[in-house]
Amino acid sequence: MGTFEKMDKKEEKELIHKIKPELTLYLAEEALRQKFLDDKANLQEFLKVQKDCRDYLSAENIRKIYARMMKIEVTRMMVDAIYQSLTIEEQKFIKMKYQEKKQLVAISLVLNISVAQLNNWHRMILEKVAMFMQYELSEEDIFIREKVACMVEVLAKIVEFVGKYDADRNFINEYWAKAIIEKLDKYFELLKKLDEVKANEKNSLHYKIIFLKMIKPNEKVEVMAEKCNVNKSIISRHLKNFVEKVRKYLD
Repeated sequence: MGTFEKMDKKEEKELIHKIKPELTLYLAEEALRQKFLDDKANLQEFLKVQKDCRDYLSAENIRKIYARMMKIEVTRMMVDAIYQSLTIEEQKFIKMKYQEKKQLVAISLVLNISVAQLNNWHRMILEKVAMFMQYELSEEDIFIREKVACMVEVLAKIVEFVGKYDADRNFINEYWAKAIIEKLDKYFELLKKLDEVKANEKNSLHYKIIFLKMIKPNEKVEVMAEKCNVNKSIISRHLKNFVEKVRKYLD
C-alpha cells in the first residue's frame, strides 16, 4: 500500500475506519491506567493550579494550559463515572488489573472467573470508557442518572470555555463546538426526564418501575415484577415505553 502520504482518499478513509476502534480503546485504557496513578496529593495540587489559571485566562498562553488541564479533568470525571457504574466484581477486577497490576491468571484465581470472561469484561469496560470519552451515551445509560449528570457537567464545562474564552475558535473548531452544544441540550433534557421520574416515583406505577431501574440498572425483570407485585411483561412494557420516549435525546 505504500506510505500514508501516497494513499488515495478511499484507502485513507478505509485505514482510519479500521484503526479508529483500536485507537479509542487504547486511549480508554490509558485513561483507566491514569486513574489509578493519580494520588490525592497530586490531584489536589492539579486542582489548585487549575483554579489559579482561571484568574489569568485573558492571556492566550494561560488559556492553552487551562484547555489542556480541562481535558485532563473531564477525562478523569468520565472515567470515574464509568467506574462507579460497574458492578462490584467488575470494579474489583479493574482495581486488581490497574492499581495492583495483577496478571489475568492471578485475578482469575481470586475472583473465580475464567480468563476468557475477564478478557470479555475488559473489552466491554474499555468500550464503555471509549464511548463516554467521545461524549456519547448509550441506551443502557438512560437509566443511570449519575452518568447522564456527569456527561451534562462535562459538556457544560466545555461550552462555558468555548463561550467565554474561545470566541476565535483557536482551541475548538466551529463544527465541533456546535455539536457539543447540541449534545448538551439533548442530554440535559434526558437528565430532566430522569429527575421527573425521581420526583414522581410514588405517584404512579410507571414512575415507580422506572425509578427502580434507575436505582438498580442491572436488576432482573423478575425481581422488579416481584417488588411491584405485577407481571414481568408489565415491567418490560413500561421500560420499553420509557426508552422509546427518551431515545431521541441520544440521536
